Amino acid sequence: MSNKNRITIAQAQYRESHVSTHQDNPLILAIPERLDGKHFRAKLTNIVVAADHTQMSDDQRLAELPMLRQTRVINVQHFELYNEIYDLLSQGYVDRNPTRTDVIAWGYDVADSNISREQIERPSISQTTADAIFLTGMSGTGKSTLVSRILSQCFPQVIEHNNDFDDVQVVYLSVDMPHNANRSALISSIIRELDRVLRASKFGQCDYSSSIRDSTGKYINIDRMVDILRTILLRHHVGILVIDEFQNLQVASQRYRDEMLQLFDELSNTLSIPNVKIGTPDTIQIFDKKGRHKRRVGATFELSRINNERDWAAIMNAIIGYQPINKPMVLSDKISDLLMALTAGVPSILMSLWEACLAEVIRSGSESITESLIKKTFNKRFPLLKIVTRNINQGKSGRHSDLLTVQQYLDAGNEDFGIKFLNKLVQKSLTPEAAQQVSADVDVLITEHSFNDEQLSKLQKIKEHLHKNVESIRLPKTLEHDE
Repeated sequence: MSNKNRITIAQAQYRESHVSTHQDNPLILAIPERLDGKHFRAKLTNIVVAADHTQMSDDQRLAELPMLRQTRVINVQHFELYNEIYDLLSQGYVDRNPTRTDVIAWGYDVADSNISREQIERPSISQTTADAIFLTGMSGTGKSTLVSRILSQCFPQVIEHNNDFDDVQVVYLSVDMPHNANRSALISSIIRELDRVLRASKFGQCDYSSSIRDSTGKYINIDRMVDILRTILLRHHVGILVIDEFQNLQVASQRYRDEMLQLFDELSNTLSIPNVKIGTPDTIQIFDKKGRHKRRVGATFELSRINNERDWAAIMNAIIGYQPINKPMVLSDKISDLLMALTAGVPSILMSLWEACLAEVIRSGSESITESLIKKTFNKRFPLLKIVTRNINQGKSGRHSDLLTVQQYLDAGNEDFGIKFLNKLVQKSLTPEAAQQVSADVDVLITEHSFNDEQLSKLQKIKEHLHKNVESIRLPKTLEHDE
């Protein structure tokens, strides 16, 4: 999720509410009214229409193709997630009503470095700590984009209050989990994003980021960094923290992983600030399996691939409608079934494949997409996913998210992290046949992708590890990982 989205600012307009815990709370009453399904769909749906290409050069047409990625076809599951986020945001503000004297006093205590965290008692009328959502789903289902769209289209990022209460309310902040899962790096990202947002508001120029570094530019003591973070999040009424790429914790050290989870516990328990964590399905395994820290996970919401006829028909009509070529393909059941078989209904794979097919026919001059071209383009564009998507369609169990995550990082140009996740995958118990197939996919990957010498060396070691699996005692044949 990009944390450089356009900042939206709204002047507070207070709505009425009959919920007792919402009364006289400007932070809640300034949040826009909840949308119904019809208006939510209208706000978030985006069908990209191809520009008139008759007067465009091939290079111009190719430059236009990435516009297809902005296509958004909204379904019921997306609306359910919006409602979850709306409830999360409202509930997080219940215990932070800035018109209550005990909340005001609490804010002073939090900002006082002479008062230890253990001595500070959070005022509470809800008797609960802030909740959380763990949004998961295989890579490519659009988790990050959906959350970003829900927040940016349905809520202002900043609400400016006036009259007796004239604070700036920051409704949400979105950052990525650092690749090394370092707390200092995450805190720095959150504070830098808060600085950026506040500078665009009536609050004006600020530089909280400088307060977490010493005169040499190094981070100050981590406990002091946490204190500063707590103070400014509370001061500016931050409603929700969104942490994307949460799967990065999987390849972090155990120490960094535990420290990061403890940080989220503290922010939730002491500040009543809810969070939305976004990560792949395997990420759930990093949390305490005994249930002692269930709140660390939050309510799990799994975003599924497109697996029903109505939603698939809608997205197929959207992409077929985008063909800036001279001989557009006519949608047929055969083509629809082929695209489902190849992409397994994963939206990002479908969009990327269709874009790649369009680019191929423009470059070749054929100006027509055919069944054979779709198959050829898929094999070239997604060397790691041939087995994965077939198994997903067949309903076979297994950790499909691994290779999908690797492909996602490679597509984003982050080869080092893609290789890191690939290495994590091959360290698991793979059957000889699965290892052989992954090894063949890595060969294709090396051929089709540009890697530097260090990356190629790491890939070679991965292949050597896979080769040992292939030579091991044959187990019953399966294309899946042993669980």
